[in-house]
Amino acid sequence: MIPVVIGSVTEFSGKSLIWLGVGLRFKEDGFRMGFFKPLGALPTRVEGVLVDEDAVFLKRAIAIEEPLDSICPVVITEEVLSGLLREAASTTGGPPAKKSLVRQKVMENFQRLSRDKDILLVHALGGLDSGTTVGLSMVDFVVETKGRVVLVDKFEDPIETLDAFLHAREVLEDKLLGVVFNLIPPAKVRHIKEVVSPYLKSKGIDTLGVIPKDPLIGAVPIRELVKVLEGEVLYGEESALGGEELVEHIMVGAMNVESALKYFRRVANKAVITGGDRSDIQLAALETPTRCLILTGGFYPSESILSRARENRIPVIIVKVDTATAVETCDSLSSHLQRWSEAKLPKIREVVDREIDFPLLYEKLELKKK
Repeated sequence: MIPVVIGSVTEFSGKSLIWLGVGLRFKEDGFRMGFFKPLGALPTRVEGVLVDEDAVFLKRAIAIEEPLDSICPVVITEEVLSGLLREAASTTGGPPAKKSLVRQKVMENFQRLSRDKDILLVHALGGLDSGTTVGLSMVDFVVETKGRVVLVDKFEDPIETLDAFLHAREVLEDKLLGVVFNLIPPAKVRHIKEVVSPYLKSKGIDTLGVIPKDPLIGAVPIRELVKVLEGEVLYGEESALGGEELVEHIMVGAMNVESALKYFRRVANKAVITGGDRSDIQLAALETPTRCLILTGGFYPSESILSRARENRIPVIIVKVDTATAVETCDSLSSHLQRWSEAKLPKIREVVDREIDFPLLYEKLELKKK
């Protein structure tokens, strides 16, 4: 059994996408696959049990047989972290008991999930040092399990990314399988392939893929926007709360009506965020291809606006926060599995199949397609 650990350099680099997409390809190629997330940072409750949201999505979307608390055995909540910190601060001598329990629980579940598997695909908490505070860093896990590592990054800060990749090569040596550049603006793809990747190759680091940004993969279900904004749905509850309607773009309405119409017509599959008192902008949004209308400041729209929303079947959502806060909150989404929705699975498989160099990955893992 080969543990393959998917880590990252910076936050929101899309390692969950790689974790899922690569795992689906391994599974399609006939390998006995397992998915594992040792430490979870997305707590939620299912039937009263604390679990990780990524594990919930994964189990539902691709019918994983293992129980949620085996896929992700340790979920780090504020309470759990506070307990670990208090114990560490008061302990002298040997390792704190709670940290030892975290490590023991992770490794026991790792051994259990590894049985009868060819590959166990592991979702790291973050970079090489992630997990150190709770007693099990990524490097510790890799060394203990004889794992191999793929690092993912967006390349927004080239120096930060390259320095991190070079450092990882020094620390991991041949345990580093290679790197994936993810969520890359199309204009940067050629530069990475023709300049950056050859440089990394000269340093002993293989580039396993350069994945451009894809609007559909970055899209967010409307229900997630409602959830994070704590919004009230005035119209369109079915598609806003229970459906798979996806928002690919977030647009802000804060200009005059003529400019707004030109602006909104350029983009489809969008959510428009504007002040609840801007009926002119609201109407302009409703006359263009819009997935939902988000009205800020706690203001309710006029009946004429609601009537037009019903005619065009566009959900209207009221939020208490101001426009700037709503936009910032929405922009922070789209990086986790549960933000993707099952509707994205075919696209994720297509993009990962096309952009990841699976022959090279299989060669480095000494695997043969079954």
